[in-house]
Amino acid sequence: MVLNDADQDVWSLGLDRIRCALDRLGHPERSYKTVLVAGTNGKGSTCIFLERMLVTSGLSVGTNLSPHVSKYIERFRLNSRCVLDQEILDLEHKIEPLLKDIHLTYFEWCVALACALFARHDVDVGIFEIGLGGRFDAANAIEPQVSIITDISIDHIDYLGNTIDAITKEKVAIARPRRPLLTSAKGKALHVIKEHALITGAYLYEINTPVPYNTGINGQHQTLNAALALKAAEFLGVILSRDDLCYALNTAFLPGRIESIGIRHTRIILDVAHNPSSMVSLVKFLSKIGFKGVAVLGILADKDYMMMISLLRYVCSKIYMAPVRSERSWQEHHMSEFIGLDGYYSMFNSIRQAFDVALASGEDIVITGSFYSVAEVRDRIICQD
Repeated sequence: MVLNDADQDVWSLGLDRIRCALDRLGHPERSYKTVLVAGTNGKGSTCIFLERMLVTSGLSVGTNLSPHVSKYIERFRLNSRCVLDQEILDLEHKIEPLLKDIHLTYFEWCVALACALFARHDVDVGIFEIGLGGRFDAANAIEPQVSIITDISIDHIDYLGNTIDAITKEKVAIARPRRPLLTSAKGKALHVIKEHALITGAYLYEINTPVPYNTGINGQHQTLNAALALKAAEFLGVILSRDDLCYALNTAFLPGRIESIGIRHTRIILDVAHNPSSMVSLVKFLSKIGFKGVAVLGILADKDYMMMISLLRYVCSKIYMAPVRSERSWQEHHMSEFIGLDGYYSMFNSIRQAFDVALASGEDIVITGSFYSVAEVRDRIICQD
C-alpha cells in the first residue's frame, strides 16, 4: 500500500504533481464545498470543531487531517468517524494506476485519496488541514469556499523561513479572491494577512472573541479555535441553536490534544505540543490544574527543544527524555546537554522505557514533545501493544 510504503518525512513542495493527479481523477474536489485550514497550532482542533458543527446540522462532511497520531487512517474522516482501512485500500487500488507515474509524495497521496473518498460518499463539505505552510502544500491545489488561518508562530523554519513575516506569507497563500478569509492571528502575522487580503481581494474577518462555551478539547485557545469554526459554518450556510452548538463543541475530540487517560490511579496527559507556542499552551493548562508530576519527552532535533524544556520545568518535578521513532528525532548528544544538572533530567533509550519508569514512580505523567512520543505511549495504553 502506498501510504505504508511512502516516507512521511520526505517533503517535495509544489503543486504541479497534485494538480495533475486531481485532473486525471476528474477533479472530484469540485463536487462539494471545501474549507482549507492553515496555521501553526490549533489547525486540527479547528477542523474538528467545524466538522462537528456541520454534522450536527445534518450535513455530510469529509475531513482530511495532517498529521496523524497513531495510524494513517486518522487522516480520513467521514461524518466524524475514521473510515475503515479497507475502504482506503480499495480506493487506492482503483486510482493508483491513473497516478503512479506522477510520483506523488505521502502527503499528496493523502490529499488525492481524500478528495476521491469524499466525492465517492457525496459529501456536502470537505475540510482539509494544511500539513506544512500553505502556498506549496498539496491541499492548496483545492479551491476553497472558506479559508481559515489559526495562530501563527515560529515552526518548520527549514521550509517556511525563520521570521513570522516569512511564515505568514506562506500560510496566507490559501486565501482566495472574493472568498472569506478567517483568522485569529495577531501582531506581525495579522499585519501580513491584512496586506495579502488587500492585494488579492480576499474578504478578511478577524476573529478575536472566543465562544462562551466549553469544548471537548482542552486548552486555552480552543474556544477561539471554536469561534473560527463557528464563523466558517455561517459562511457555509449553517446556523446552530445554542443547544446544538454546545453539543457539537462538547462532542469534539482529537487524540493527543491534552488528552487525559486514567490508568492504575495515575493521571496521564498526552499532548502533541511540538514547538514553543504549543508548549506554552500545554504548560498553562498543566499549571491551571495544579500538575506537579513528571514529563516523558521526545522531540524532533529541528525543534527548539531548549525553549520547550525550559517551559516544562515550570510544572514538572522531573523530565524523562528519550528519542522518538523518527529519523528526525533528537539524539543522545542533544539530550546529554541536560544530564547532570541537579538530577532533574534523566535519559532513556526509548519513550517506552521512559514511560515505564515514570509510571512506576506513581507520579502524574505528561507525555509530550511530538506526535511520535504521544503515539508510542497512546498505542501502548489504548491498543495494549
